[in-house]
Amino acid sequence: MSIGERLARWFRSARTGTDDPAKLKDRLDATYREQTALLRQVRRGVADVATSRKRVELQLSAVAQQAAQLDDLARQAVARGNDDDARAALTRKVTLEKTAVDLQARHADLKAEEERLSLAASKVEQGVEDFRVRKDTLAARHTAATARAEINSATTGIGSAVSEVGQAMASAERRTRELEAKADAIDELVAEGVVTGPGGDADDALARQFDAALDSAEVDRQLEEISTRRKDDDGSHQIQE
Repeated sequence: MSIGERLARWFRSARTGTDDPAKLKDRLDATYREQTALLRQVRRGVADVATSRKRVELQLSAVAQQAAQLDDLARQAVARGNDDDARAALTRKVTLEKTAVDLQARHADLKAEEERLSLAASKVEQGVEDFRVRKDTLAARHTAATARAEINSATTGIGSAVSEVGQAMASAERRTRELEAKADAIDELVAEGVVTGPGGDADDALARQFDAALDSAEVDRQLEEISTRRKDDDGSHQIQE
């Protein structure tokens, strides 16, 4: 399975499974850890290939140096007229040149593999970072949504409680007004002597009622006398005329 296929499989697995926020968070965290482990694996692969490439470069450098030395030896042998030594040096040089060709081919393969793995590592790293951002954003949105839901629930509960308290207060206010009106009426009746106040005597109340009745009768009598005198005076005036 290629790196891209494994990454795609992990992304699909993260999007499926459960609607439980806690379980989904655990699933996303586990997927992120898997992706991070894959990224570390790819990076190790790049490092291993780079190490092999550098080792081949060192070998190529050593082969080139040895070939140059053998070439010098062959020229020196020719200068001395020692063809056998010259031929032996050149034979070893040819062998090193073939080795160098093989090493160059291997170096090219390693360099291509390193470039491919570096590109894959960059893609995986970008994918992991994108996934992390989405995961963290989702977690932040979920936290905010949970807080908002709790606030709305609390607000609704407070509003309901306030409404109930308001109704109770309104009922208490009505009851208080009724009691105040009743108390005022009783005070008026006590003042008029109709009922006995707290600690009062019933006889005193009857006396006050009787006095009030007498006062009222006296007022009526005086009004009647005034009316009678006025009628008498009017009759006297008519007779004199």
